[in-house]
Amino acid sequence: YMGVPARAFRERKELFLHKERGLLHQKVDSNPMASMMDPSMMTDMMKKNFLMIIPNIGMMTFISYFFSGFVIARFPFQLTPRFRAMLQRGIDLPGLDVAYVTSLSMYFLILFGLRGAFSLALGEANEADDAQMVQQQMQMGQQGVDMAKVFKGEQENLELVEHSWALATADLDLLAL
Repeated sequence: YMGVPARAFRERKELFLHKERGLLHQKVDSNPMASMMDPSMMTDMMKKNFLMIIPNIGMMTFISYFFSGFVIARFPFQLTPRFRAMLQRGIDLPGLDVAYVTSLSMYFLILFGLRGAFSLALGEANEADDAQMVQQQMQMGQQGVDMAKVFKGEQENLELVEHSWALATADLDLLAL
């Protein structure tokens, strides 16, 4: 607002704050699905997902680099040969029993199996529960944003703004150099 002349600032303020036809006094229908398309909400969801994904990628890279091709565990029960491709990734030994598991496969089994352990150790409402986080995000999207409150806050903020034009003394500032 410092680069806008006083008259233009007053016109813009009037456009938003006029009691009858101001943009911030208009009634807006809120659509819950439209709030899901809000770029700030989508950015927040993406940040949370990246914060979860980056450590997992790092750990997976570490395990596959240092333990590639190693058999690290044996299940105490028999599995069918169809599990071989999933559990023995990186080892091409057709004679190896399917119950033996490679490091990367074990990492994925542990990663996806920890939800139950987290709920036992941390309780049902814990931050490590991805399914609960997704459910909360969906509920937030269904509730939507109360646009009347948002507009009211913006009205109050805009009423407090005072105009100060930075170019009023630009010629004197230029000559002072």
